[in-house]
Amino acid sequence: AVDTTIISGLRTLRNEISRLANLVHDFSSFSRRERYNFQLTSVAGVAEEVCLMEVKNYGSRGIWVQKEFSEGLGVGKADRDRLKQALLNLCKNAVDAMPNGGTLTLRARNSGENVILEIEDTGTGIPAGADIFEPFSTTKSHGTGLGLMIVRQIVLAHQGTIDYKSELGKGTVFTVTLPAVEPVHGFSRHRAIIG
Repeated sequence: AVDTTIISGLRTLRNEISRLANLVHDFSSFSRRERYNFQLTSVAGVAEEVCLMEVKNYGSRGIWVQKEFSEGLGVGKADRDRLKQALLNLCKNAVDAMPNGGTLTLRARNSGENVILEIEDTGTGIPAGADIFEPFSTTKSHGTGLGLMIVRQIVLAHQGTIDYKSELGKGTVFTVTLPAVEPVHGFSRHRAIIG
């Protein structure tokens, strides 16, 4: 029989190698000058894709997904893939903050010449004073601490802003504001629960 100490050591080593590989990937994503392919993009359409991509994974973890999109949401100049990466990261963080299940709500609305996206969870919340956008800062037991810094980099490249409000034990809302070029016709106001 193989010594359980050796098995445990190999498992720890494998986890550490995986963590370091993720760290190198995230750090290289942050440090290199990324090329963006800006095109007229429906921000709500990207958010919808993110919902559809991840809803099965979330459902298996006891997460309800709600969408609340206003009518006539604006189109912005965006790199669809980078914007999707940012929203996926925010959704992943929200789900990680709800280890016992909860509700993830994605909202999209117009505000003046901007499109506002909100990603809200009913999770553990972020401790007061935590600078979550700083490199290697994390409130999770796993991860590299670079994810939100990369999200902020993507949002800034889109001439947008990102902010959040959080309450311990009740949840967090991240708000992404992006400039809109023109309204989209055909998006009706709706509220949907997926899961």
